[in-house]
Amino acid sequence: MRVLLINPAMNLKKLGRFAGLLEPMPPTGLAYIAGALEAHGVFVRCLDMFADKLSGEDIVDRAKRFKPDLIGMTVLTPSAPVCERLTAMLRKALPEAKHVWGGVHADVFAKEIVRDLDVDFCVHHDGEITICELVDALAKGEKDFSAIDGLTWRTTDGQPVTNKRRALNKDLDDLPYPAWHLLPIHRYGLLPFADIDKPILTMAGSRGCPYRCDYCSLIHTGGKTFRRRDPIKVVDEYEYLVDRYGVKQIGFIDPIFPLVKKDLLPLCDEIVKRGLDKRCVWLSETRADRLDKETCEQMYYGGCRRVLMGIESGVDMLLGNVNKTLTTDKVREGVANARNAGIQTVGLFMIGLPGETPDLTKETIEFAVELDLDFAKFAITVPFPGSKLFEDRWQKDLFRDDWENYTTFNPDPDRLIYHPHNYDPQQLIDMQAYALRRFYMRPAQLKKQLVELRTISPKMLLYGLYGMAI
Repeated sequence: MRVLLINPAMNLKKLGRFAGLLEPMPPTGLAYIAGALEAHGVFVRCLDMFADKLSGEDIVDRAKRFKPDLIGMTVLTPSAPVCERLTAMLRKALPEAKHVWGGVHADVFAKEIVRDLDVDFCVHHDGEITICELVDALAKGEKDFSAIDGLTWRTTDGQPVTNKRRALNKDLDDLPYPAWHLLPIHRYGLLPFADIDKPILTMAGSRGCPYRCDYCSLIHTGGKTFRRRDPIKVVDEYEYLVDRYGVKQIGFIDPIFPLVKKDLLPLCDEIVKRGLDKRCVWLSETRADRLDKETCEQMYYGGCRRVLMGIESGVDMLLGNVNKTLTTDKVREGVANARNAGIQTVGLFMIGLPGETPDLTKETIEFAVELDLDFAKFAITVPFPGSKLFEDRWQKDLFRDDWENYTTFNPDPDRLIYHPHNYDPQQLIDMQAYALRRFYMRPAQLKKQLVELRTISPKMLLYGLYGMAI
């Protein structure tokens, strides 16, 4: 069996002046699937449409040369229309090949995708075991796939069938490493405020999250059950990435890392014992209320140099509106602990939350300024499929399936997916621009970015601020 895996791009024209701020990020999920297939004895190739700047025609040409039996795509909501067009083009060029989609969007809309979009299969939740069983079934020429858990498939008469849910894999250490050798790793970054050194790759120290924030889609796609890896095994992979690929920065993609405090010291001790703290730095996303003094000191000791915190809002009421069990006082405490330990801080904020007004947005902006974070991102709230916010808004007033517009930086008020009641869409977009100007155009902040941190290049900083000012 020959399997082609594709990381699709989204339609960057929809982002307008914001498109230049994006950079290709490591497609960790796709790399895990490729690693599982290779370990299963399958001949695999990967194409990264965004990283390698490939057109649809380029994808088709390379696919025709490879002649795959199965074509798989990772589908995020904004890239779903591109995936649909690619699938149609590949179906025409390679009519014998089967098509499988994975990812959050495919999980949520599996039956509709299989029924309406000429896609043969959708994989749910953890896909490593499911995809290997699917490849085995296809190799045997089977037509009935009802025995494969975690799969939606199309019968010979065109009907979608969703099989029994697959039990979540709790032994994450047993998974093969992601097959990064099949991807253009030299082109990857994270985000301008997350890049410290390159080359950069990503790792997963765990899967799932015990929290239930209404805007998060993880809880719909196998993320309800938290599963963690052995910290020593995590360091084994860390060392492998440094030795094999020359990685100088690792980003942990866990929703919260570290979540289990007792795992942190063994992990950091092992990193230092192997001298990896001198060869590579790491960053992770976490919650401010997980950053006590001891945790921050241990993280810095083990090589962590930056944390991304999902702060979301500077208004406690708005945090409660989306079930974010966090307070602004806890945020202040966590930011101070990180700073005192020498860890740089990134605040991730959402504007336009349910119940928000322009005055409350200004409170969030001023809260970000008060915290004196090293970096801040202000994203317009989007009810992504799979989240409780999507389910609630869809039932009440959303009814939007223009998936390409499900982006947090949308320059067109007429295409804004969601805005709070009595909050004008154009005003919300203007407030996003104001937030970035207010945070980054302060003399002390400009000095920090251009002289001290020097993570965001002057060109990128000016481009972003210019885009915000238009």
